[in-house]
Amino acid sequence: MKKTLLATSLLLAGSLFGQLAVAYEVSDLGGELTPWGAIAGANADGSIPAYTGGVEPPANYDPANPGFRPDPFADDKPVLVIDANNYKEHEEQLSEALMLMFQKYPETFKINVYPTRRSVSYPDSFLENSKLNAERCKTINGPLGLDTSNGCGQGIAFPVPQNGLEVMWNHDTSYRGLIVLQKNYVGKYAKPNGDLVHSYTANALRYQPFYEPNPTMYYGYRYEYTAPSRLSGQNTLVLDMLENSERRAHNYSPATRRVRLSPDSAADTPVSQVGGAMTFDDDIMFAGKKDRYEWNLIGRKEMYIPFNNYRYQYTDKDDAECYGDAKFTAGHPKSECIRWEKQRVWHVQAVLKDGQRHVYHKRDMFISEDTYIDGYAQMYDSSGNVYRVNLQMNAPFYESKAAGTAWNTVIDLISGVYTALGMAPGEGMAIVDSMPATTWSSATLSRRVIN
Repeated sequence: MKKTLLATSLLLAGSLFGQLAVAYEVSDLGGELTPWGAIAGANADGSIPAYTGGVEPPANYDPANPGFRPDPFADDKPVLVIDANNYKEHEEQLSEALMLMFQKYPETFKINVYPTRRSVSYPDSFLENSKLNAERCKTINGPLGLDTSNGCGQGIAFPVPQNGLEVMWNHDTSYRGLIVLQKNYVGKYAKPNGDLVHSYTANALRYQPFYEPNPTMYYGYRYEYTAPSRLSGQNTLVLDMLENSERRAHNYSPATRRVRLSPDSAADTPVSQVGGAMTFDDDIMFAGKKDRYEWNLIGRKEMYIPFNNYRYQYTDKDDAECYGDAKFTAGHPKSECIRWEKQRVWHVQAVLKDGQRHVYHKRDMFISEDTYIDGYAQMYDSSGNVYRVNLQMNAPFYESKAAGTAWNTVIDLISGVYTALGMAPGEGMAIVDSMPATTWSSATLSRRVIN
């Protein structure tokens, strides 16, 4: 059975939004499309090159320190700098939120556009399963769930997506490494004047169970808090289910010595650990149940997005401009520390359903077709105004052939507060081959499992 994009509606969208309105079929996978569905060839002017297999670890990568990834593109220079003086010349590749950032922070906010590097690579098993998933994955439960009874799994679920929900399932099933260890993961938020508030330090595991045999879950994480004293000893476990995208969350408190359900660790509940500067479903651009929104596929287009942010995630200790807290300034992270590239993205627009409640009444998501994790989102309030923008700071795991694990930078355009999340200076993120199955059981939350 062949699947094609909805050509008529996308051609209309292309005329309105500059979308790339070309219809592709399953038979194009591995040819005009990569096995996971990205356009393999270059764009018309060559500013986006053809995909040639990703980047290899640079010479200064140390296998003895596998979680720390030096920048393979450290010698690149910006090909374009967009600022408050010229952003209107580039509106077609910018969103409303970014244009508002130029207006709000005309002296400090800039977009440094670097040469486009299609750097991600994947294991052979991912490539093969992504092609097979085109025929064996389907949505269920209206369609909030994913049916894995026909072997769906271990690759992108819908390499030729037909609608917004299928693109979001691709985001959910992007390959970031089966288990990623984040030791000394630090949560901070920046006040409007740039002062940083250190909210927590934790050891964390991020889990992609869609890449296990016969999966029942698609995303999960376990946090074991070590600081400050009011949080030390607290442990959190969150798991998102394939059947209906239902979130199951538990929390252990050393004060009560009890494990409790944590139903508020979802949707638009503010994350108290970062001063309420983001909601729980802001994680990785969007995480959790999809029931409150209509998910509209606007189309595929070329945009400037954060990409290949090795300098931001793995800052060299001699890089005084961006090392540690130096990368954070008033209103937004320091522009000089963020790499932007022109990339092809899927534009999905989520509109709040009648009768549903959420602090965000609309969300535009611009999701990389190469990784399904890079990109950003802009979120609107009930009055139709852009409220926040959520930048995903990410860099592919070149030694492990995975898309990487992004850090959320949620910027509140009203208050000027933003999240400043990431590893402690000098720390990295390592792929873990396996953990005991009990790691993902709430029965183990009363003890530490992350060494």
